[in-house]
Amino acid sequence: MAASPKPHARFTVETGCLCFGALHNIWEGSLADVQAFPITRPELSGTVAVHPLEYNVAALNGTWAAYHLVDVRSQEVRAWFVCHSDVDPEREVDKILRVSGSPYEEDSGSSMNDDKTNREGVLVINRYDWGYYKKSFFDEIGEGPPEGDSDFLANSNSAGLVDRAHAQDQVREWKDLRPSERRPTAAGIWMYSPHAEYMFGRFGFDAARTAARSFLFFSTNTVFTGTAFSGLDKCLRKEGTHEERFERRLREGYDFSGVEELRRMSTPLGGPFAFSSRPTAPPESEHKGPYDPSRYVFRPEDLDALRLYRKGTVSHPGDNVPAYARIAEFANGWADQAHDLLNELALSYLDRFVVPLSSTGQSAAEILFPERAEDDDRCLDVHAYQHFTQPHAEPIPNFNSASVGVRIKDFLNSRSESNLSPLADDNSITGICRVLAYMTSEALQLGNNATRDSRRSRMVPYDIRVGVYNNRDLFHAFKYSRVFWKGRQDAMEG
Repeated sequence: MAASPKPHARFTVETGCLCFGALHNIWEGSLADVQAFPITRPELSGTVAVHPLEYNVAALNGTWAAYHLVDVRSQEVRAWFVCHSDVDPEREVDKILRVSGSPYEEDSGSSMNDDKTNREGVLVINRYDWGYYKKSFFDEIGEGPPEGDSDFLANSNSAGLVDRAHAQDQVREWKDLRPSERRPTAAGIWMYSPHAEYMFGRFGFDAARTAARSFLFFSTNTVFTGTAFSGLDKCLRKEGTHEERFERRLREGYDFSGVEELRRMSTPLGGPFAFSSRPTAPPESEHKGPYDPSRYVFRPEDLDALRLYRKGTVSHPGDNVPAYARIAEFANGWADQAHDLLNELALSYLDRFVVPLSSTGQSAAEILFPERAEDDDRCLDVHAYQHFTQPHAEPIPNFNSASVGVRIKDFLNSRSESNLSPLADDNSITGICRVLAYMTSEALQLGNNATRDSRRSRMVPYDIRVGVYNNRDLFHAFKYSRVFWKGRQDAMEG
């Protein structure tokens, strides 16, 4: 029979409410109304995002058990887990770490409160949300005596959990003691981990999300792949390979669209870093798409030809092509979204830059690629100009340029007031087709770089979005795509 975790201490909740945090946080929580499951979102405060909290939560009445989580090598306390007696501690901590674990570890779920944490009944508390960073009642209550030179930040990096009815009495008792001297009582627990730096908390709620049933307390020093319940050898998280984590995320339905990451990356900075500009989305009125899939110019086989094409040659699975030169395949379940995204980027470029043109030939090339004269081999306009004016110079094996050209021509004509685009002549269409193929191939290459950076073997839409966003020239070409910013489903609903 497998061993079970042994509690370090037990206490009782009688009032259906727990106050939590540093001494002054607990005092504030004792004066606030009892908080049901708080659907709290991060707010920007200076340069960091914080969650507004009242420092109390509705909690299950009854006996609660507190467990030491220790480093498996040193056996030093690295974190705490506290839960109601009806809760299986191992299963509960496993769920919390899956939903929102340490932000310093791979594959740790959400680092802020969001739709997923709300749905799973997990309340996220981060380092800036409490303790030293929140000053209400700090002057009146203080932190208590320091631990000593060996751990002089102990008061700022330890916290209590107390039944609301006893919170103020408990604070009065604890404030005269050093963190390591604050013993468990009948009404609460003080969670001290030696030499901790910054503190994080995760409340787990019952299925109805009406009352908390567990609490995980940890710091930046907590490495869950090397941490176990005291007395047990099994670490709380398995240190899998990047590929194993990727496969698990695919099975669990993780969002690999990259839309949320794009939103985060493009949000303007505040505070003293406000001067640092980030590329942002154009006004909504200038967005293009989404388009009917029947208008898409690239078929899956066309995109596969572009993915395999590298510097004048085409690679196949059996070819002796260096790994760094190969473009990864799309991950199972994400190929269709990647195809949609690449087509939406291509059509939005046509819609924004090509449809308005009234010139053809050389004049069109000069308008489309104004930076073509730059002596910079990395400049997109330099290469695009060459491809537009010399579209047959470097044919792409297995890329059906004739069929792609027909679809480009149909699209341009459909957007023209006269139903006949000035650029619908064969030479212009051939040039535009080669330019789109070049830009799409570049987007795939940048997406592949992002795939490698994430140590994955297969590409997802996230990689394409991040790659395009971080490239000045491609971002300028594709930033008017509504699907780029929102994803196809939200773009259609919007």
